[in-house]
Amino acid sequence: MKKPLLIFFFVIVAFVESVWILKSEGFYYIDECAHYMYSRYIIDSIPLTPHTWHRPLPRWLFALPAQFGHEVSMFFAMVVFLWLLFITYRIAEIKGIKHAEWIVLLTGLQPILFDLSYAVMAEMPTAFVLTLSYYYHIKGKHGWSLTIASLLFLCRSEMYFFAILLFFIYLHKREWKILPLVALGPIIWIGASTIIKGNIQAFFKSWIHFSSLGKFIPGVSVTHYFANLQTIFGYAQLGLFIAAVFFILRAKRSKEFGLLFATIATTLIFHTITGAEIFHISASIGELRYIAAIGPLFGIVSTFGFSEISERIKLPWPSLIFYLTILSLVVFQCSIQTHPRRWAIYERILLRMAYSIRSEHPKTMLLNNNCVVAYALDVPPTGTAYFSPLNKHTLQKYPECLIFWDPFASNSIFSQTELSKEKLLQDSTIQVLDRDNYWKAEYLLLYRNSKGMQHQNNDDNSSNFQN
Repeated sequence: MKKPLLIFFFVIVAFVESVWILKSEGFYYIDECAHYMYSRYIIDSIPLTPHTWHRPLPRWLFALPAQFGHEVSMFFAMVVFLWLLFITYRIAEIKGIKHAEWIVLLTGLQPILFDLSYAVMAEMPTAFVLTLSYYYHIKGKHGWSLTIASLLFLCRSEMYFFAILLFFIYLHKREWKILPLVALGPIIWIGASTIIKGNIQAFFKSWIHFSSLGKFIPGVSVTHYFANLQTIFGYAQLGLFIAAVFFILRAKRSKEFGLLFATIATTLIFHTITGAEIFHISASIGELRYIAAIGPLFGIVSTFGFSEISERIKLPWPSLIFYLTILSLVVFQCSIQTHPRRWAIYERILLRMAYSIRSEHPKTMLLNNNCVVAYALDVPPTGTAYFSPLNKHTLQKYPECLIFWDPFASNSIFSQTELSKEKLLQDSTIQVLDRDNYWKAEYLLLYRNSKGMQHQNNDDNSSNFQN
């Protein structure tokens, strides 16, 4: 083995991640279940393509492994992540960073990125696309770099600014022929939406609607992301990053790392503005996972800092102590800050009630908006023969049905069904079949049968017509 330390670090990351996957029983605490179900039922989800939240590239990336279950999907994500780590290693080599193999550890065990690395989410694929684009950029293959960067629009669209940065860099270099490639990602998404919906306005209406949503809980302070850098990237990684900035400035190599710094700073500033309560301009609530996409770029700088410190420690024993300290800090923080997936208590309530519905009422239409319920029933969230989203339209469409009311999804800012638990309980055609409570939140299984009322209304209309 030519590079045993490199292989050792890959083994560490793969081992910890494999253990976490095998011990997992649920999903990443927010959104993953929905993303997984849309990938599993990708054909049924095609009409949702124009939706801002749908993000086509991750959905299609996980479509095939999702057919074999969530655990297979997690292992597939892990393989993609290990490939991402190899790309970051190659970048470190190309940039002449000594001890480049440490980038596998300093990137692979960043707490937030690692926690998302085996999730069916958009953040890790976004990090992959971003890093791959940067790889081709420093290789001098600018056409490929700009093309790949444009695909960020299909992942987490706010990271598309990286493609815009490259556009102006290549514009300054007068590389006229490749400049139109920056539009490839938007053309794919907008074009597909236009074909699916039959008009170009569908995509933009979805964006306008999504951007006008308010925060469902209060936002964060303007110092939120900067105060949590050690939580996002790790204490050791942050310390090495600060050291790297010092060495880079002293050696006057800012231009060499300029694109990395610009991308990291822009990402932090953008999410601070959109998530801060004081600005209140988007639905963002400042989740730390939004920053995970720049984890590999942060890791490149941290590895440079590690390399510079290592080269200045001449004696073997201090070097060994330094290496073991960094290794221990990185592994320890990641192992205590991350953990295998566990069903939350409210999700267990949803699962229990959903399994009960499946066994006791297999042929009755069920109306519900929570993807955990769709997962339990293994049906597309978009609807099937005995399952449909809950809203005013479906209530009219199915006079006899079951309504599974949960306090989060039944009338959230995202679904906006304009329904309320109080109005449903006042309906004389509805009766309660099951209920549960958790932290003053009530979960209800309701049976509704308004067929008799519909027949009566039809008879009254017929009599009025005859008269």
